[in-house]
Amino acid sequence: MKTNKLLTYALSLMVLFTITSCVEDDDFTIPSNLGTEENLGLQRILDSVAMSDNWSMMSIADVKNLYNGAPTAIESNIVVKGYVSSSDLTGNFYKEFYMQDAPENPTAAIGILLNQVDSYNQFNKGREVYVSLNGLYIGENSNELLSIGLEDGDEVTEITAAMVPDYVFRSDVTETIVPLVVDPSDINSSHLGMFVSLENMQFLSDLEGRPFVDPYDDFDTQRAMSSCESGYEFDVFTSSFASFSDLPVPTEFRGTISGVVYQTYGGDEIVLSLNDTSDIDFNDQRCDPVFEEGFGSAIDNTELNIDGWINYAEAGSVVWTEQVYSGNGYAELNPYNSGDSSNIAWLITPGIDMDAQTGETFTFATEHAYPDAGHDPLEVLISTDFDGTEDGVTTATWTTLTVDKSYIVDFDTWFTWVSSGSVDLSSYTGTAYIAFRYTGSDTSNQNMTLHVDNVKISVD
Repeated sequence: MKTNKLLTYALSLMVLFTITSCVEDDDFTIPSNLGTEENLGLQRILDSVAMSDNWSMMSIADVKNLYNGAPTAIESNIVVKGYVSSSDLTGNFYKEFYMQDAPENPTAAIGILLNQVDSYNQFNKGREVYVSLNGLYIGENSNELLSIGLEDGDEVTEITAAMVPDYVFRSDVTETIVPLVVDPSDINSSHLGMFVSLENMQFLSDLEGRPFVDPYDDFDTQRAMSSCESGYEFDVFTSSFASFSDLPVPTEFRGTISGVVYQTYGGDEIVLSLNDTSDIDFNDQRCDPVFEEGFGSAIDNTELNIDGWINYAEAGSVVWTEQVYSGNGYAELNPYNSGDSSNIAWLITPGIDMDAQTGETFTFATEHAYPDAGHDPLEVLISTDFDGTEDGVTTATWTTLTVDKSYIVDFDTWFTWVSSGSVDLSSYTGTAYIAFRYTGSDTSNQNMTLHVDNVKISVD
């Protein structure tokens, strides 16, 4: 036991007193040598780990396993080491940084909350950091990411500025963080806090000219990207305080984007949070679908009026509306409180030339709220003899498409987007129209709120 500790200690001292810093040559703001006080603080905890059986070094994964569902006090002499994966240089992170267990191919990451701004000057990306955990807590922050901090009700909050020098220590090693390449569809909570790369991605074309943060959003905005390989969509999160918040989203090209796997407030959605726009490497020609509508031009709470689309009420007074939440536009049908005994509302795409290519597939997403048991309001239909007019809606031949719907997939989970799955349209020729038909009744309590987004026809 003591032999292993001495070996660990010797290796730690080699790291601590290395003469040559690993700080990148072009980063002149980060010191290559630590002050005497910092050196002594780090040496003190490494001495303790090496020489005392009452101290131990624990992996990030094992530290996360200490969490018991509420802020969990750490009352033993545990030290955890990691490499900083985030940076608050641009303001997209605030009073926090994330660290992962290895500079390359990480297996776990965790947040460190501290009452300190511009922490990149001390805890820069790639910096090797040690945290002495006795007296701190592990728990979820306001974004429900597991983090180290102080107890604050059912969450953890920042370590005070006065406490930071006694608990959080950097060595003079800064490694190059090699992004973990992941498929967006594979990203899950195990990746939270890691620096990752998504390849062959592009922002949705209807975001052209729009800034990273919507000017009407007070705090943050999510902007959707899609994979050119699978069509899978994944959002980029940007704080309204980020220095690049008003820059236009780069929609001209596709390529690789790197950032920290993050969550929106309340843990609602896993997203990608940029350290800096320099982590966007888009230089390849776009892979645009045959047809795409992400409702990026939506004006909140207005009747849906998008060029080429038909918004028609066959029965009742309710039509589809444009809605915007957290910068994301979508179509909504909500007959609640209309007083209508019958609601039949159609939303129909522009005509799509099915002879211009082969191998077409169709995808979209739905989410719902306030569902009613036994009520299946949405039909998704396709027609190749529709004349493109409101008068022709009910006389055209419509074929039902088999799709996944959010309220069928998970009735009890509201406001969560669910993919329709991929629908094969390769057998259709001529000009095709796709319709979303909602059928319900407010007076019969069949008035579920339904949202539709990311309507897309792609080619395999």
